[in-house]
Amino acid sequence: MPRIELTDKELVVRLTPWESIWALRASFGVPLAQIRGATEDNGFRGSALGLRIPGTHVPGLITAGTFIKSGDRQFVYTTRKSQTVVIELAGNKWARLVIGVPDARAEAARINAAVALHS
Repeated sequence: MPRIELTDKELVVRLTPWESIWALRASFGVPLAQIRGATEDNGFRGSALGLRIPGTHVPGLITAGTFIKSGDRQFVYTTRKSQTVVIELAGNKWARLVIGVPDARAEAARINAAVALHS
């Protein structure tokens, strides 16, 4: 499961080597100034994401990579056993990040607090 780390200036999504293979990308960071907010979305369904370019989707198991739907690009990494946090972005190549975490409500609160401190 990817780790979300917060620094003074950015949110970093850390992927293990195996997660990088599934998502076809390495760990990356997003400036806190580009984060509009984070929410939990435990009703997330990977089948509604649109076109996968590049990435992996095994229904009911894993959804990982970049997906495009209605012109919006989103980075997704979720598995069936994770809760989903959705991080809305502005001024970034992605419109949002959809990340599976152990506790989506707590993660969203932590991200929103970091963004509020940065503003």
